[in-house]
This record gives sequence, structure tokens and C-alpha cells, in this order.
Amino acid sequence: MLWLAPPQHLPHSLATLRQAASRPDRHRTPAGHRRIPERDPREAVFDEYFAVSRCACAPAPLLIDALDETLTAVRAFSRHPSGSLTEPDLELAAHAAGLPSRTARCEPGAQVTAPQRWIQGHRLFFALTQATVVALRHALRAPSAAGSALGLESAAHFLRASASALRITASFDTQDYHDTVRPSMTPPHVPRTGFSGLWSADHRVLVQSLSEWGQAASAKSSILRPAHRRLVDVLTDVHHAHVGVCSRFVGSAPSLLRGAEPGAHVLDRLCRRRRAALTVEPAASPALLPDAQGENPSLHR
Repeated sequence: MLWLAPPQHLPHSLATLRQAASRPDRHRTPAGHRRIPERDPREAVFDEYFAVSRCACAPAPLLIDALDETLTAVRAFSRHPSGSLTEPDLELAAHAAGLPSRTARCEPGAQVTAPQRWIQGHRLFFALTQATVVALRHALRAPSAAGSALGLESAAHFLRASASALRITASFDTQDYHDTVRPSMTPPHVPRTGFSGLWSADHRVLVQSLSEWGQAASAKSSILRPAHRRLVDVLTDVHHAHVGVCSRFVGSAPSLLRGAEPGAHVLDRLCRRRRAALTVEPAASPALLPDAQGENPSLHR
């Protein structure tokens, strides 16, 4: 079980994450968590599928533990046998959160099934999404341009790692996706039809946080414009990763949620529209985001 705080309770400062990452008791077995039931039944179904529970605990230590746990799990199948990383942005994200880099080699002969990769990769994606929310909140509320820039750069690190997580999560045969993964997201394995990343509570709050930053960006210092543009570019990279995964697994087939239109076509159209919107200056940046009902930057279902 992966324990995460309800995303609306996440902190507003990156310092809280780094303090949590440096606490001396971080690797001790935590006390029993008290589960908070989700109010939205779709979000409850989504969390249950990925073995995520929401906890009434201090959110920063909970997120750091989740990042450490999911990064450790995913590192096992994102390294070459030599020990080198196939996705080094994961280590940059760990550093941005205050976690140490890991250089351990993967165990010879270690095997990860497609469903295991799907679950573990998504859980890393959720933790990185929460870290991005914290970084954006930091950027929005920092008292100085330098503080806001730190938040934006950290958000970009977490989003780059999210794109890496998408690629790692989907690094298995297409046939395995159709034989085992996709059926697991349909009834009777899940109680609702149309299973989708749109049901992610973490994504819902990420969209809100990005929108808040977009609305405030025009009032911030022009010094932040380069960092803002880098954030825009990284969001586009996440969309590209999403479209690439969808095209490989789904092709011309519809998504589990969107009906008859091919999933890859939907994502491609949305990505092109958003890339055009994301090229504007910060004064117009509220257009950089979909609303809460738009497609999410997670893997296409």
C-alpha cells in the first residue's frame, strides 16, 4: 500500500519536503496510518486499483516516504545491468526533493511483470505529481522572484521525471498491455466502466495549481519568464510522452473513457492546441491548461 496525503492538504513550501527528507527517523517503520476515505467514488476506485490510500498524517513526511519508496521500486527496472540510469531525470527529481541519489546496481535476473510495472510506475507518477503541486505552490507564494524561480525549476524537475515515469511504466510489450493490463481496468476487475486517469485526485489538484500559477504569472516579475517558459516546455514534453505511449498501446482504438474517437487522435489534438496556448507570454498563460475535465497527463487508458 502506498500512503499519500489528500492532495489539497499538501504544503506550500519546498523547505518542508527537504526537512522531511533529512529527518533522522525517516527510514524507521512508521506508526499506523489512519485512512481517509475519498469523497469522490471515482477517485476511490482509481486509488484502490493502484493500491493507494489517503492518510491523515503530516503530508510532507508522507510524500517524501512515498517518493523514496516509489523511486526505489522503479529504479529496479529503469537501470541497465551496468547500473547506469536509462532515465536520469529521476535522480534530478530526487535531488530537488532533498532525497539522496542512489547508485546501486539492479539485481541480476530481476524480472518485473507488465502489471507490476504498470502499478509501480503509476505510483511513482502520483508521488511526482504531488511534488509538482508543492513546487508550484512554493512558486506562487514565495516572497521573492528567486523563491518563485526555485519553485518553477523544481516543478520542471518533477515534471521531467513524470515524463520519464510514463516511459518506464509503459516499457513492456503491446501484447501484454492488451492481454493483462487493459482488461484489469475494465469490469469486473473495477466496479465502473470508463476507467481513466481523470479520476486521479492528485491530477485534479495539479490542474488547479497550474491554473493558479498561470493566472498569477502576469503579475510576477519578468525575471521569471525564462523559468516559466521552461515549465511550459516540460509540460509539452509530458504530453508528448503521453501521446507516444497511447499511440503504441492503443493506436486507432478508443480509450476506455472517451468512446469511439481513437485515443491517440484525441490526445494529439489536445496537445497541439495546448502547445499553441503554451507559447504565449505569462500575461496570457491561463490558457496553458485544460480544465478539470480535460485529458490528464497520465497514461492513456
